[in-house]
Amino acid sequence: MRFYYENALGDKGYFQEKELVKAIYTAWNIDADLYIWKDNDKFWQIIFSPLDGNELNSDLLKTYGYKIIDGKTEREIVEIKTGKVIRYDWSEIKQLC
Repeated sequence: MRFYYENALGDKGYFQEKELVKAIYTAWNIDADLYIWKDNDKFWQIIFSPLDGNELNSDLLKTYGYKIIDGKTEREIVEIKTGKVIRYDWSEIKQLC
């Protein structure tokens, strides 16, 4: 998959991740909106916006089988089909800053 990220500080760029959730966490780490390249339509589509609420992000991620919920201490990504919370060790996430 091909992703583009951009945040309010002017950080932006492209990166490739094999896992969508890992790409989300990578962008989330720097408060960046995350876009995915839609080959068939030839445009970037936003799929995650860390500064927006759970409802909007869940709507954006529904196509990919995920939603955002409030966890005990922070928001979490949940696989809709299984109800499993998807977590990554922060050491696995690309540090883009």
